[in-house]
Amino acid sequence: PHSSRSPSRRRRSPQQEPEPNRSPRKSHSPQRSPTPRRNRNSHSPRKSSPRKSHSPTRDHTRHRSRSSSVERFELMDADAAFILGKGGKTKEKIAGVSGASLDLRRSTLEIRGTPRQRRLASKYVKCVMAQRIGGVDIKDDDPDDDLVVVRVPHECVGFVTGRNGSFLRLVEEEYGCIMFFADFRGRDDKRGPKEVEKLAIFGPTRGRRGAQLKVWAAVEGKMGGYFTDGVKSKISDVDDLDTDTIVLEMSEMSWALGKQGGTKRKIARSSGAIVEYVGNVVFCYGTLRERSLAREYLDWIMRQMAGPVIVDTEGRTDVTVIQMPQDAVGYVTGARRATLNRIEQEWGALMMFMDRKEDQKKEALVKLAIFGLPRARRGAELKVMSSVEGKCPGFYTKNLRETISDEEFGTDYYRFHGEELSYALGKEGSTKRKLARASNCIMEYVGDYAYFSGTKDERWKGREYLAWLLKQRAGVVSIDDLSIDEHKQDVTVKEIPRAAMQDAMGNKAVALRNIEQDTGTFLFAALGRERSELLLICGANAAQRQKAEHLIESDIIRGSDNRMALRLRNRSPSPY
Repeated sequence: PHSSRSPSRRRRSPQQEPEPNRSPRKSHSPQRSPTPRRNRNSHSPRKSSPRKSHSPTRDHTRHRSRSSSVERFELMDADAAFILGKGGKTKEKIAGVSGASLDLRRSTLEIRGTPRQRRLASKYVKCVMAQRIGGVDIKDDDPDDDLVVVRVPHECVGFVTGRNGSFLRLVEEEYGCIMFFADFRGRDDKRGPKEVEKLAIFGPTRGRRGAQLKVWAAVEGKMGGYFTDGVKSKISDVDDLDTDTIVLEMSEMSWALGKQGGTKRKIARSSGAIVEYVGNVVFCYGTLRERSLAREYLDWIMRQMAGPVIVDTEGRTDVTVIQMPQDAVGYVTGARRATLNRIEQEWGALMMFMDRKEDQKKEALVKLAIFGLPRARRGAELKVMSSVEGKCPGFYTKNLRETISDEEFGTDYYRFHGEELSYALGKEGSTKRKLARASNCIMEYVGDYAYFSGTKDERWKGREYLAWLLKQRAGVVSIDDLSIDEHKQDVTVKEIPRAAMQDAMGNKAVALRNIEQDTGTFLFAALGRERSELLLICGANAAQRQKAEHLIESDIIRGSDNRMALRLRNRSPSPY
């Protein structure tokens, strides 16, 4: 609900104090909109205040618990709904940016975490609440070092905000930040109060910088040269986080950007740097190695405008080289490189064949180089191997055997039997992706084998979830068959009323599949020791398991109760 905040159109000079009885402009949107007119029926805790100050430092109705790790807010219903947001996204966003754990039960908000995490979460909560009834004032001497301010020209505010705050919301999701337009007390705006609006970006250092560059790029698209006038190419030698700039010709920008920004995202993800194009200037932000890789990858892509580029991979630590039959090259590449592009986008890798086209026709085997971070390279490698195996069965798996690796980061192998493969794959690979997301394991099916890559714990979860899934082919599974005890940290056991379970399993279990998709979990039905109906919520991410549990409670259990009550009412005879 706080994802489309734009500033008030009414301005005052820095010396002018706000009018105590002034009514802000009415908003027609509940999201990041200009300051709304106060609702006379509002039950906000600010109602009794003699002055409409909406500073996030204001002391809301709050009670600290006796525990030093918990802070509680007692909220009015309207504020609680605003903090929760659509589908709980606002609460999740505050938790993600602050690092704290937020639990909202009715009108009580509990914040858990370190002192700094709780302080940040409390501040963000107050800012969001202030947005509901007025503008946000932020003090100039905020000590948390979690804020960057972008001065946005007045004529670009709507463009930066987007329709109903859509652009700001996308930037927040991409870089893990909280953003809104605000008034700053104590800041001297040299451009003058009528020329710019101040956009506050809260979040971690890397996220703030990425969001800042994204906003710069949007402003630059509307007002060319606003941020880049006079900027020249600059390479920093700082080992820590810093920014390099590369000035390109405008005619080169479409090539460097790629279709729908795909090339830019590929460079950023494969190098680990933040890469944004502001006008015709490429900004690379990150560590010295990240920036160096980003510049190098960009140089290769720009050189491809003139023809194929061959890179010497000897001694490089950012590359994996795999071989494949010449007959599989076209199958792996796809029409106009569509298949390789899809794999690059999925895993955040950069891939290039290391043989010239005229040499590929002479050789039985060709080499494909995969550049990027270790996990991304392994995921892309297995995806390519799966495609090659489909074209040339047995090329990678002919001499493979089921194995469990002892390495901390390694690969385990399981061989499918009978129809297990199609069952474990699911429609268009949906079941495989579900297991991979829940376990945080890199999973790919190559021929008749399942490859599990990652840490020991990730591989264990991936193998276990697959084994549980395959047990369902034989019929109902009992909780005693799964070796689950109180020490297992990746499974939440939820007891479900029989009628609710029957409803959930109806219509091809669409309700359960939707919860899995929304939370990245694996939901598994089992029988309890007293024939009770159990739903196992499996996943490496505790916060996502908790979200899935709440959705099960609201959508499955209470939803079933409501449908049952409605059916009973419809069956009741009319008294007339």
